[in-house]
Amino acid sequence: MLVAIPMSLPSSRFDTRLFPAPVALSLWHEQISVLFESRPRKSVEEGFFASVDAYLVGDVAVGFMRSGAQLFDRSRRKIGRDGMDGYILQFYTQGTSEDRQGGHVARPGDFYILDIAQPISTSVTDHAHLNLIVPRRMLAPLLKAPDECHERVLPAGLPMVALLRDTMASYFQNLKEMSVDNSQAVLRPLLDLAALAIGGQADEEKVGSLNMALFASIRRHVEANLLDPNLDAEGVAAAFGVSRRSLYRMFEPTGGFIHYVQERRLRRAHAALRAVETRHVPVATIAEEHGFSNPENFSRAFRRLFGMTPREVRGLAFALAYGPHAEEADSAWSHWIGRIGR
Repeated sequence: MLVAIPMSLPSSRFDTRLFPAPVALSLWHEQISVLFESRPRKSVEEGFFASVDAYLVGDVAVGFMRSGAQLFDRSRRKIGRDGMDGYILQFYTQGTSEDRQGGHVARPGDFYILDIAQPISTSVTDHAHLNLIVPRRMLAPLLKAPDECHERVLPAGLPMVALLRDTMASYFQNLKEMSVDNSQAVLRPLLDLAALAIGGQADEEKVGSLNMALFASIRRHVEANLLDPNLDAEGVAAAFGVSRRSLYRMFEPTGGFIHYVQERRLRRAHAALRAVETRHVPVATIAEEHGFSNPENFSRAFRRLFGMTPREVRGLAFALAYGPHAEEADSAWSHWIGRIGR
């Protein structure tokens, strides 16, 4: 009798200390550049190092990072170029992260949330932290205000934060021995717990009397019908038995229903422009398929959101796909993360 052997999770390990000093820092820049521009505070000779141990669970990257002090930046231009769309959920076990614009400070034990579709400019000390990098489509439907989570720091002492921290740590420690099926089965409750920890700190004045489950269902409906030219507030409100006014109130934290739909269409168009299978489809056709009958209006809206024109995004995607590094191995954590949310 044949016995099925459970598949193991894709895993990756990177450590600058495994490489000669002259090349270690450039290799780190190459790895971390998938997410951030990085400026270490010390040279390798002065003691800088960085290591990442990571697993890929479906579309979610789970990892533990240690490194010396650095500055991290994620600019609007970089956001527009890479098209990544999701969240980084972090727990520092050592060191701190501080917003260089004078905002938040994340300390050991705090729950730190970053939205990778929004600019980031931080300064970190020598540190270690546990991460989940989650596509927006997997976490946003579970949140009350999915576009208002960026750079939030939830204190370590909150009961839900403590529970999530312990659960994430245990999950990471056991991934090495878990099958693909089991790791994915546990991931969903973990994301539910993360959403509950985030939602428990929501600003109720902004959220109003929003029913989180209903709002999540409406956003899923919008996503499923995003390219339907007849998608509008009246139809969505009727489909869910709510008034148009109530629907508008639900979408206020996202900039309004029309703004939300347009941004989701632009992000879908961004993915289409980067896709190999649509590289010969005219930009105007992609614009029309995504709800923009006027190519000039599409180009202006696209550039406002991504900092690049549609043609620039397509050209960059083509250069990356067929450039000198296109044949690199696909096993490194940086390759996994680069696909998050695309």
